[in-house]
Amino acid sequence: MSTFTVKGSRNGSLVHVTWTDGRISGDFPTVDLLLTEAELVPILHTDAYAARALPHLDGMAAAPLQDAAAAYRLIVHVMDSVRETTGDVPAAT
Repeated sequence: MSTFTVKGSRNGSLVHVTWTDGRISGDFPTVDLLLTEAELVPILHTDAYAARALPHLDGMAAAPLQDAAAAYRLIVHVMDSVRETTGDVPAAT
């Protein structure tokens, strides 16, 4: 089992998200945003206009939450600041 947790702030609140083998849990609004952004990634592969509007999602696999490095990249992006990461944090961070 591979797992990591990212703690930080988002919209003035302290939040955390834990990724475990393709599943995320933690602060509900942050998890909800991550799930929504992950759903947009496959659309970007076929819609150039959407890809330009969301450049931070460019180059991600169609299922970014299934890959630890892509999930970490997405989690860090939605947070305003990262205070701590623990666990099996991907090396390409």
